[in-house]
Amino acid sequence: MRNLAGRNWNYDFREIDATFSEASCTKVVASLLERYSKLTKAWSPELNSEWICRLFVAAKLTMSSTLHVNAMYFAEDRNLRVVVPYLRYYSVLSLLRAVCYTLPEHEWNDGQLITIPHSKAIDGALEHLRRFDRAVADTIEAEIRELKAERELISYRAPSSGDDQVSGKNQLFSLCTLLAEVTQFNSELFEFSLLKHADRANFRLLSEYAKRIASIEIDGHHFSDREDAYRLEFLARKQPYPVNLKSFMKEGHVDDFFGAWVAGGGANEFFNPDEMQNIIFDIP
Repeated sequence: MRNLAGRNWNYDFREIDATFSEASCTKVVASLLERYSKLTKAWSPELNSEWICRLFVAAKLTMSSTLHVNAMYFAEDRNLRVVVPYLRYYSVLSLLRAVCYTLPEHEWNDGQLITIPHSKAIDGALEHLRRFDRAVADTIEAEIRELKAERELISYRAPSSGDDQVSGKNQLFSLCTLLAEVTQFNSELFEFSLLKHADRANFRLLSEYAKRIASIEIDGHHFSDREDAYRLEFLARKQPYPVNLKSFMKEGHVDDFFGAWVAGGGANEFFNPDEMQNIIFDIP
C-alpha cells in the first residue's frame, strides 16, 4: 500500500506525488470526500447504477489510451506518421474524459455524459487539476492545446509540408500517466466514501443503465457490444457497486479488450496490442 496525503492507497502512484505537493493532495482529498459524501449519503439504485457505468467506462478509456499509445509507437516505428498526431491527442482526450466521469459536478444527464464534448472534457479536467496546482495545470493545458492543434492541422488542413511542424512529445507519457492516476485517485476516494456512507441495500445495477453502455446509437446507426454486455452482467451478479478504477480492470476483461485488436496469425510485422500494457497505468 502507498501512503499519500495521510492515507493508504491501493495504487502505487508514479506521477501524482512527484507532481503535486503533499499539502495540495491533502486539500483535494478533503474537498472530494466532502463532495462525494453528498452523493453517497443519499445513495439509491439509480446512483449506484450510474456510478458503476461512469467508472466502468473510465476504466475502458484508460485501456483505450494505452492502446493508442501502443499504436503510436508502432506507427512511428514504421513511418506511418500521418496518424501519430491523432493517436497522441486521443490518448490524452480519453483520459481527460475519464477524469470528468469521476467528478460529481459533471452530471450523468441520462447517459449523455459519455459523449462529453472535447472542450468540456478538457476544461472540466483542467479545472480539477487546478485544485492540485494551478501552475502545473496551466502547463498541462498548453500541452493539450498543442496536441489538439496538431491533430487538427493534419486532419483538417492536410498541409503540403506534411508533419514538419509537428513537434516531438517527450512529456506525453508522463501526462497520460498523471491523468490516469488522477482518475484512480478520485475513484479510490469515491469507493471509500461509498463504503462508509451508502446503504448496501441499494447496491444493484439496473438493466436500463447497463443497456446504455452496451447498446449504442450514433447518428441513426446502432452498435451492440456483446463483450460489454457480458462484463456488465458479470458486475451485476458479482460486484454490484462502484469500485476504484483499477478494480474495474478484471483480468479477463483486459485480455479481451486488447485481444480484440490482435491480428490473425500473430506475425511479427503486425501490430501487437498486448505490448506495453503498463506504459501509462498499472493495468492488471
